[in-house]
Amino acid sequence: GTCDMKGAIAAMVCALERVDRTALRKPLALAFTYQEEIGCLGAKHLARGVDLPVDHCIIGEPTNMGVIEGHKGCYEYTTLFTGLEGHGAMPDRGVNAVEYAVRFISRLMEVAEELKERAPAKSAFEPPWTTIQTGRISGGIARNIIPRRCEVEWEMRPVNESDARYALDRIHHFTNDCLAKEMQATCVDANVVTHVIGEVCGFEPVPYSEALRIARELTGNSDLSVVSFGTEAGLFQQLGISTVVCGPGSIDQAHKPDEYVSID
Repeated sequence: GTCDMKGAIAAMVCALERVDRTALRKPLALAFTYQEEIGCLGAKHLARGVDLPVDHCIIGEPTNMGVIEGHKGCYEYTTLFTGLEGHGAMPDRGVNAVEYAVRFISRLMEVAEELKERAPAKSAFEPPWTTIQTGRISGGIARNIIPRRCEVEWEMRPVNESDARYALDRIHHFTNDCLAKEMQATCVDANVVTHVIGEVCGFEPVPYSEALRIARELTGNSDLSVVSFGTEAGLFQQLGISTVVCGPGSIDQAHKPDEYVSID
């Protein structure tokens, strides 16, 4: 987490030490949250449980000090398949959770291709469409045993809310009306359950933002851009707080071994 995003925390703490507090016209505060990677849970608790008399908010994600005015949402899920174990020599007597999970992943890939055709005109994102990605699959205990359980962890990065609804409707229809019914035809206790890990809204570009103006003035960067990775910015924006994403380090180093932020 050196780059994403504890480097920004260190930089902000050091900058705060140099602030002349007697010259402040308004309060200045640092807010540290937790579990941003699995649904922005800390930011949601902060937004719900604390009165935030805040005018402006700077989210210190790694942007190479670029001024970011928008990003995609981040929806994270775990889908659990529960089948019926049995001897591998008699597959028709069991419900193979791994094989149903593979069919589910294939459907995710199909919907992901459909979403490419829905990319908004002149979308500034890279890639310009809503993406779906499978991050992890786990199931089975031996090659000759029909696996009873299988777990698929997957995510979606929607460009807009309509894409999210489009994708989820198609995925849930396939899961509930096709896969689950087929599984239960052999074993009434078989099931498919999707757990919502986190549904984090996107950060919407707006015609004018005082936080953007402040960040551009402080950094000297006049250009505005968007990113495809998610942050907590949209949550604070929904509270009516003028918000910007700007911080040290590059996302190219994030989520890799030996993350770093250069001193300059």
